[in-house]
Amino acid sequence: MAKGELIEELRRAVQSAKESIKIVSAWIRGDILESLLQDIREDVKLEVFLRAGERKDMDITDFRVFKAVRSVKGKIYLNPGLHAKFLIIDDSRAFVGSANLTYAGTREGNFEAVVELTDPDKIKELLLLYQMLKEESEEIYPDTVALVVFSENSLSSQVLLLEDLPEQCFLKTPTERGVILCKLTNVRTRNLEENLFSGRSTDRDWLVAFLKACANELGDVKIGQVKVLCEYKKVKEEKESYFGVPLKPLKVGTQLLKVKGDDPDIQKIMSMNLSGYPMEKKVCVGKLLNTDLDVYMDITKVSSMHMAVIGTTGAGKTTFIRRFIEHAQGEGIQFFVIDVFGEYYEKLKVKKESIEYIKIPYTLFPINVEDIKDLLKAYGVGIGEKTTEEKTFFLNLRKHLKPDLELLCYKEMDLENLLISSAPTSLKDDIKDFLTALMRDFGEFSVRNQRDVYHMLRKGLSSNMNIVVFDFKDVLNLDARTNIVGLLMKEIFILSRLDGKKRLVVLEEAHNFAPEKGALDAPSGRENLSYIMAKRIALEGRKFGVGLIAITQRPANISKYILSQLNTQAIFRLITKNDLDAVSVFFEETELLKLLPSLRPGTLLLSGLAVPFSMLVSIEL
Repeated sequence: MAKGELIEELRRAVQSAKESIKIVSAWIRGDILESLLQDIREDVKLEVFLRAGERKDMDITDFRVFKAVRSVKGKIYLNPGLHAKFLIIDDSRAFVGSANLTYAGTREGNFEAVVELTDPDKIKELLLLYQMLKEESEEIYPDTVALVVFSENSLSSQVLLLEDLPEQCFLKTPTERGVILCKLTNVRTRNLEENLFSGRSTDRDWLVAFLKACANELGDVKIGQVKVLCEYKKVKEEKESYFGVPLKPLKVGTQLLKVKGDDPDIQKIMSMNLSGYPMEKKVCVGKLLNTDLDVYMDITKVSSMHMAVIGTTGAGKTTFIRRFIEHAQGEGIQFFVIDVFGEYYEKLKVKKESIEYIKIPYTLFPINVEDIKDLLKAYGVGIGEKTTEEKTFFLNLRKHLKPDLELLCYKEMDLENLLISSAPTSLKDDIKDFLTALMRDFGEFSVRNQRDVYHMLRKGLSSNMNIVVFDFKDVLNLDARTNIVGLLMKEIFILSRLDGKKRLVVLEEAHNFAPEKGALDAPSGRENLSYIMAKRIALEGRKFGVGLIAITQRPANISKYILSQLNTQAIFRLITKNDLDAVSVFFEETELLKLLPSLRPGTLLLSGLAVPFSMLVSIEL
């Protein structure tokens, strides 16, 4: 047919399509394609294949081509060696020849030949060729937001950004086996060669094709930076990790797409722990920053390998843990909450009848002779262990005071009776004066309620409720607080060792209970029981199913040993250098550490064994 008739015949064929149109042409002019597509049916599927082997290809194929395809929701594929020219309508009719959809191919210039095919066998052969071409070509994704222009190694690449993207956002690129997930870590502007884009379109699809053509010819344009987080691959065996090791750098021209919440591959990745295995019991804790993607933690990794929750006052630590507890209900783990400021019982969004609430009254609670000595010294009572009577007094106390709830005398007597009954006659007046001074300062109940406190602790420890809250808001004496918390943690450890049930201790203000040496030591320099038990749980808890969540606003003051055993970290805003230095061990990337002082309330860095990779998370305050 004559060239003037060719374009009209192709237009009629395209407009007759009811299901699909497949266009293969090395080069296409935009106005010609617009003419062909102007009246096609809305439900027809369009696929267009183009050549992008060198820059001059994009001098022929103009940006209007890409706009025309996208206007009818079509797909675009690129092949650097494409030379074939054909068009298939509804997989039953085809035009095959030498003519590109350009001016020279359809109107004037070149001498071209085009034939029409309707024979089913010939069409079948052409469709097989089309499928081979599709397998060797690359689709331009409509939601591409970045292009790789240079790879430093298998984990780091320079990219050209096609949208204004924030640092720390996540990008992905599909692979044959699954998807590679990347994080944008460095956004900067940089001048390109002036003549590279001079007079060229800024249309996104055209720019993708142009940069890919440049990549094939030049190969090393440098713009921005991304880091590979993980390579997710579909596995054949159930016990195989879903995370592979990316050993090859991303190819120049690789398209990077935004991460979306409804992407099934991304949803699977977010349900993995750091090892690349599906979370045994996942708990939703927030949203990936600036997305609608849910973030999960593997509660089994928290309960067995412990977690640190760190940040300044008001950053969102307690809210984060409350949500964690709420979402973890029904997962077979019992929570024991050491609530220092009374922030849990009323605010936990669970049925109140499912919470065992123990409100500890103001009390003095010495659990060894050294505690008594410290109190005597503080009140100027000169009772030591010099005379026979004094030695007898302290010997009697040692029989009754033990750092163990079962061996402690308070299940039978209170502190007042203990002191009076232990004192020889010659010391009774001094002890009574001492007790009077204590009652004047702390109230008479502070030396008479130890039996009540003991039974409160026993009630909480024996509870079958999923959540047990010990409210210490009214316990202002720090020694009493640390002693009681130490006893509780010891009993929880023993219970888990005996029955094997999963338990999690939520320790608010952890730096007060497990301080770094020299930070908050007792006057005598003794290690308090709460520190000893926190250390033991951190070290041995995994064997018996008891875990620790340590919450602190002063990571510089918490025991470095215990901090090192907290294998999942939720880190909110931090400001002081000492605190930033204390958490620096958790950071592979200094960029993330530098972000901490600028985090807004409700934004945190989540990392460690319970999540697939480090990420910024937002929670609703």
